[in-house]
Amino acid sequence: MALVTSRAIVLRNHRLGETSKVAVCYTRDYGKVRLVAKGVRKGGSRFGAALEPLMVSGVVFYLREGRDLSLVSQASIERELPELRRDVVRMAMGGAVVELLERLLPDHEPDCELYEFTESTLEVMSEAPVATLDAVLWRFMLDVACRLGYRPELSRCVHCGEDDCGGGSARDGEAGSTAGWAGFSPELGGLVCDRCASGGELEVPLAVGPEAAVLAALAGDDGAVALTVAGHEMTPATRDDITRALGSFLEQHAGRSMRLKSLDFLAQVRRLEESDS
Repeated sequence: MALVTSRAIVLRNHRLGETSKVAVCYTRDYGKVRLVAKGVRKGGSRFGAALEPLMVSGVVFYLREGRDLSLVSQASIERELPELRRDVVRMAMGGAVVELLERLLPDHEPDCELYEFTESTLEVMSEAPVATLDAVLWRFMLDVACRLGYRPELSRCVHCGEDDCGGGSARDGEAGSTAGWAGFSPELGGLVCDRCASGGELEVPLAVGPEAAVLAALAGDDGAVALTVAGHEMTPATRDDITRALGSFLEQHAGRSMRLKSLDFLAQVRRLEESDS
């Protein structure tokens, strides 16, 4: 058992016994770990808010090889990102990031690049215009999928391999550029062209339209196209469809449920806003 130090993003926590709790953290140097904070619920804890979700903290803990739980010795806040808690949309987006990591990543497998990308994503979510946050989340979902070996096919038809598809490249973001895409198939793992879907044998739950163009644009890191397709702002329903499609893709290939509480909550908020407008 070694006493180690690392920077960490707190993913979630839960109670342990009457006075303690377990903080699930994604550490830069040791991957995902589960840290026991003894007596933290009695009040006056020296850890303060350092082990609360969405905090970036420095943690000192006893690493126990082959054990699920490690005992935390010290924890101090390195970065608070308060804007993630002041705005309901930012909080939901940040919550989706940490939920995804908690469900998808195995324990004790460090990836410094993914850690840095996650922290920078949370920083962007705390500062970027709210209207751009969906695209930030989509890029994060795609990056995690690629790192885990689940890269979706977004530049050509996943079934026949054609990249023209009779309608031009959707990733150019030009008017009419989605004409060749029937939609996105989470099960097959990518975009499907009209020709392959016309026989009715392929399941394409995400229909042609702005959604397909956005996904194709994301393959080329074109955030501007991903947010505005053919000059038209996307509706909240369209944004939710894209998020669900990527979540379904991860669920199919990771074999785990991607029903995220934070995004369910955000969808409810958006429906209320639409009904009030």
